[in-house]
This record gives sequence, C-alpha cells and structure tokens, in this order.
Amino acid sequence: MKRSIAKQMTAGVLMVSMVFGLTACGQKSQDSQENPGSADSPRTEAAVTEAVPESEAGSEAETASNQGEALEVHVGDFLGETFLYPVKLAAELGMFEEEFAKDNIKICVDYLGSGAVMNEALTAGDLQMSFLGGQPTYSGIANGNGVKIITMATVSSADPCLLVRADSDITEVSQLAGKNLAVNIGTDNHYQMMEMLALGGVVEDDIQLYNLKGNEALSALLSGEIDCMQSIAPNKWRYVLDGDVKILSNMHETAGRNNQVLVATEEFRKEHGDIIVRFLKVLQQALDYYDENKEECWEILAEYCDADAELMEHYMEDYDCTLGLTDADKEYMARVYDFLYSHEMLITEIDLADIYDESFLTEAFGTVDCH
Repeated sequence: MKRSIAKQMTAGVLMVSMVFGLTACGQKSQDSQENPGSADSPRTEAAVTEAVPESEAGSEAETASNQGEALEVHVGDFLGETFLYPVKLAAELGMFEEEFAKDNIKICVDYLGSGAVMNEALTAGDLQMSFLGGQPTYSGIANGNGVKIITMATVSSADPCLLVRADSDITEVSQLAGKNLAVNIGTDNHYQMMEMLALGGVVEDDIQLYNLKGNEALSALLSGEIDCMQSIAPNKWRYVLDGDVKILSNMHETAGRNNQVLVATEEFRKEHGDIIVRFLKVLQQALDYYDENKEECWEILAEYCDADAELMEHYMEDYDCTLGLTDADKEYMARVYDFLYSHEMLITEIDLADIYDESFLTEAFGTVDCH
C-alpha cells in the first residue's frame, strides 16, 4: 500500500503539551489576549466561582467548599477552529460562572493542540470532559480510559474538503489517481478523504499519501510537492479567498460528515453527573445566544480562531452544534470506526453499543434528539 506511516507522538512530547495546556486555571493573560493563537497554542479559560456549594454531603464539591477551595472541572477543547463554538462563547460570556458560582465550581476550558494530548490528559485525570473527534475517542476507549460519549458536539457535511491549486488541471476526483495527497493520517480526516476519493473511484492504493496538515500542507501544495490536500474551516476559506487554491470536493457529496463529540470520564460521570447535566444546559444557552446575537458572537469567535470577523458568517455556515445523540449520529460514528479498524488504525475491537451514555441528555432536555 503506497502511503506514509503516521509518526506517533512520544510520551515526552505529550507530557510537555499537557504541562503547557493544564498548568493554569485563570482568566486570559495579556499575552493570550494579544495573540489568540491556534490549535497548536493551548491556553486555559476558567469560569471562576466563589459561593457556597449545594452539592450532597461527602462530595468532592462540598469538601472543596469546606476547605475554601473550588472544585475545578477541566474540559478539553481545540482553540484555533470555528467548530465547537458554544463552549468558547459560554466561557467568554461568563455563562459557566453564572451557572456554577453558587456551588464553588470552576469550569476550566483547556485549549489543547490535539486529540492525542486530550486522551493523555483524560487518562491521567487532568481532564474530566473533553471534545474529541471519532478517532481519538475510539483510541482512548480502546486503551481503556473509561470515557463515554455524552453528546454530539458539532456536525458538518461541508467540512473537510479537498483542495487543489487554483491553476491545477485537476477538475475531477478521478484525476487524483497516481497523485500525491496530504492529510492528517490515522484521523477522522483520513477516513473522510477516502470517502471523497471514492466518489471518483480512487482508493488508497492509487495515491501517495503524506502526513501533512494546515499551513505545512498548503506550502507543499503551492510548491508542487503534492497535488491535493485536505482542509477544514476556517483555514480552507482563508486559502480559497487568498486565490491560491480551489475546492475540488467536500463531504456533502459523499453523504458523510465530520463529527466532534463530548466525552466524560467514568469517575466524573459517577461522582458529578449533575455537573454534566448543567454543563449541557449551559452549552444550549450559548447556542441560543448565538442564534440571537450572531454578529456579536462572530466578533468573539474571530479572536479565538484568528480570522476576519467579516468572514465569520461564511465560516460558521459549515457547522451545526446542536446537542443530541440520534440513530444517524451513531450510524456515522460506526462508519468511522469500521474504517479505522479495517485499516488497523485501531487494533482493539470495541463494542459500539457500550460507548454512549445518553442519560445526561435525557435529564437535561427530556430527549436525546435536540434537533
């Protein structure tokens, strides 16, 4: 099979990434305000709370209150992307603080660089919840980290897409046979690329695949080292609007989609399920706020993803952050799993019937389908 092998991040690199992403639980520093950063530049937002808790006797929250310390709940998230906007808005607009202040709880949103780092943090107990793609979710479950999927967090049928140079003679997916392509190998994006290639009858053995993403992939594309790359918003729109590339295909044509989920650890589900329910309600509050105040929210999100606020409407059209766990959601997650397992990107078989916990959605909204 003609494809390069994804390099695995060493334990040392993972630990360094975790230290930078998880050492602080405070308000934004001046440096972070001036330099919003990217998904590779982690930072932490905290909803700081100081009132007396109302949790049950003997709980960790009550113990923290008795000692004058807040219970910190760390949630992993990606920074430099337009998806998963409700959690960013909830942190920025003080919604977490408003909801949890009376119980002396801090919701700390830890912006980390990758799903692999988030999995390490979940396993180590440094995160209690996290937003993840399908591949890192399955990888963590296969490695026994005990997480379960609480809800879908974002869905896109437009992202990711395949990009070629603006002056490329390639106009059909079928023309990619024998070409050099770039994607983040071993991820959901890898699977999604193969779905798009299948539109033109191209399989992985027909291409040379390189493990590149973002600006690194763009540089290779523009220099002619590769012929096609995969990209997502907001980067894809930056590249397209700069006039350097054009969109060859997207997920909409495959009837597939790009998913992100919210997971929670076993210990946190058992001890603080009430916090999960309230967290979901705050996400819904942020969704509602976005629907009613889009221009204000675009300004906020533009800072996070270092994008042009005037173009945010264009970016945001690609994603639906409605909460829920429908049969369609599970069916597509199964498609991703089948690809990863059949391509030996996952070695341990997983019981897909046992990876969800719908009880928190049901308690929060009375249904698992919030569409």
